[in-house]
Amino acid sequence: MNSEKKERREAQLAKKAEAIQAYASKVVMTDDKQLTIDGRPYELLVNFHDGFDVQKLEERFSEILTKYDYIVGDMGFEQLRLHGFYQSNSKKGLPSQNIDRLQDYLFEYCNFGCAYFVLHNLDVQTQKPSAALDKELYGNEHPNNHRGRNQNKGKKRRPRRRKEKNQAFTAEKTYSVHPRRKKKAPAKQTRQNKHANQHHFVIRQK
Repeated sequence: MNSEKKERREAQLAKKAEAIQAYASKVVMTDDKQLTIDGRPYELLVNFHDGFDVQKLEERFSEILTKYDYIVGDMGFEQLRLHGFYQSNSKKGLPSQNIDRLQDYLFEYCNFGCAYFVLHNLDVQTQKPSAALDKELYGNEHPNNHRGRNQNKGKKRRPRRRKEKNQAFTAEKTYSVHPRRKKKAPAKQTRQNKHANQHHFVIRQK
């Protein structure tokens, strides 16, 4: 049973290694400081504690990093982490993404005294907007657009009523007028003689 698990584990690791190799970038060192990644030129500015590793860089590099002016790689738990930075005083991103904030990044997000390196991108690539990228990948048959057309097909759109601002104050109000009801006069009370309830006494003389 243990041998079967071991063989299955080895097969999974081999498949993972093949996938990493298929999507890995190509790093070529032209000299000690100059290199190319997928044919684009870079310069190695800092290599602290020999943190620069060509093989790990090939496995971890992504196309999204080509838009940054600088790429910082730091080692933690034997794994390479890459982070992009813009040049100083750049307005492309947040102030924390400028290269002059590198020490803040190392203090806050990296292990103390960890090995790291800094690459200077000599051929910064402009990233395409998402709409242009979707059109290039899917053409006019984008899945989201196609789904939206199918959902709205055959449905009649109701005209939207345009609400006017402050309608409650500007619109004229109409009131219905009802005739005023006459109050019924109270029944006339018969006036009783004020002497009706008086008793008459006769004084007899002795």
